[in-house]
Amino acid sequence: MDNKNILNLFKKLRLKKNDNILIHTNMGGMYQFKRDSSLKNICESFFLSLKKYIGPKGTILIPAYNYKFTKAKNYNRFTSPSEVGELGNWLIDKFPLNRTLDPVFNHFVFGRFKSSIFNCSIDEAFGEKSIFNLIYKKNFKIICFCCSPKVITFLHFIEKKFQVNYRYNKIFLSKIFKDKKNKLLRYKYYVGKKNIDYSIKEKKVIIAIKKKVVKANFGRFACYCISTKNLYKSIQQRIKITDDYLIK
Repeated sequence: MDNKNILNLFKKLRLKKNDNILIHTNMGGMYQFKRDSSLKNICESFFLSLKKYIGPKGTILIPAYNYKFTKAKNYNRFTSPSEVGELGNWLIDKFPLNRTLDPVFNHFVFGRFKSSIFNCSIDEAFGEKSIFNLIYKKNFKIICFCCSPKVITFLHFIEKKFQVNYRYNKIFLSKIFKDKKNKLLRYKYYVGKKNIDYSIKEKKVIIAIKKKVVKANFGRFACYCISTKNLYKSIQQRIKITDDYLIK
């Protein structure tokens, strides 16, 4: 498969030059066509195609989340691995300084809003000064490349906004590596209650967003694109009626 296929997918998802996007990825989508390529080459090919397509006046956010901080482990953007896909781990080797300092929901940032995103608060996961509120205000597009829309982290920001009864604020205390030193950080995270299945259900998300989402197939995988404001509005309409809509 040449890169024309991935560029055609971006067009089908209605991505445009200079867009601001957050992209969740499953590199299995690329691997299905490039089984003779190394994972490193697949990640590089995908990233360079995306970066060229969006251009320097847009913004690209790529998750590299690491949940060890919530288990009293230190966070170091140079060494803490991504637990949400191989693209993030490839980027750690290539562009570590583009990784944010949020100890759990850290992202790689490229483009226009890089400085604004690095100025977001890193002591509360889904607060008013977090990266998630910024992408809401700027109406970023959220892309699910060959993965389910239930993995969209912005959904947890919406849950926090409406104070769903199956989650609560919890404080975690550990250290982050910053300015060449390990520094203590008090981190607020809106976590799920124990003994409750608070996992987001794919079907409920798809039902809620069906009138606003753009969907396109990439081989055997489905891909999705929706703006943060359309996603917020679609979920808001349902969560106001049924608090546990996303998990029921």
